[in-house]
Amino acid sequence: MTGMGRPAVVFWGPDSVGTERYAQRFNATCYLIHYLSWKRPWIAPLKYPPMWIKTWWLLLKQRPLSVLVINTPVFAPICVYIYCLIARIPFAMKVHGHTLEGRKWGWSRPLQRFLAKRASVNLIDTTEYKQIFESWGARVLFLEDPPIEVPHVDSEFTEYQGKFRVTVVSTFAGDEPLDLIVEAAHHLPNVCFFILGDTRLAKKEFLDSAPQNVVFTGYLVGNDYWNLLNSSKAILTLTTNPYSLVSGGTEGLHIHKPLILSRQPALIDYFTKGTIFIDHTVDSVVDGVQQVMERQSILSRESAELSAEKSAEWDAVFQEFVKIMGSAHA
Repeated sequence: MTGMGRPAVVFWGPDSVGTERYAQRFNATCYLIHYLSWKRPWIAPLKYPPMWIKTWWLLLKQRPLSVLVINTPVFAPICVYIYCLIARIPFAMKVHGHTLEGRKWGWSRPLQRFLAKRASVNLIDTTEYKQIFESWGARVLFLEDPPIEVPHVDSEFTEYQGKFRVTVVSTFAGDEPLDLIVEAAHHLPNVCFFILGDTRLAKKEFLDSAPQNVVFTGYLVGNDYWNLLNSSKAILTLTTNPYSLVSGGTEGLHIHKPLILSRQPALIDYFTKGTIFIDHTVDSVVDGVQQVMERQSILSRESAELSAEKSAEWDAVFQEFVKIMGSAHA
């Protein structure tokens, strides 16, 4: 796809709905760049060099006016920064809530600081990270992934119609305490939990421990994904990361579903309506689901209200981002 004279959006990964939505809103060419297996850290040294070369080849071919790069892994913005420095064009970073934390990326803070101060603007989706970047003297806008335009769904998800259906948005990542949900399912026989995610990333003994009212859907995309979410009574997603603005929460919000989320600072700060917050205990998961069952209509209405508010806020901030990138280029 050619995009001469347009901005570019770069993500080092096989797919990213949020990145694609950013490209659409920014009228930009979207580059999803990836080789070999996904989420296999031991092969990262093998795939990053060809991904770097592919990124430069695409940018040299397109010659974009500016570049927005998703800051995971950190080597992607390094690659883009060097290109933009040579090409004398502005670049921006989109920073998610796990970029600076843990053993995986905590070591990269000095590098993140270096890049953040040289970006025309950094898009941050948690208030904690916004404060950190501002303390570095970097330019920051609070901007989560773009609001979702839910595609038209042709058919209804008809399985387990007699049960209260809860969709668990997950990727079997290390920060997702899914074992609590499986254990809670034993205490909620009238609730069916649909757990999303590629089961090849889960341990066999975990999958085998689930009761009959837990369904592992595998990795769903497109209408299959939205069919399931739309047919659910609630969306549940858990994280032990206090700074993660979970995509399952924002997606559930924009289709006006009640949410059951971890009691984490970033989530409490953002999801001010339509949400039940729970602790990471089996009893709390059970109680959260029961609260949603009792208050479903009220929580759905609150989700719709919050979705409208967040969409209006997002549009206003995004226009500021567009102006910054335009003035940086001028």
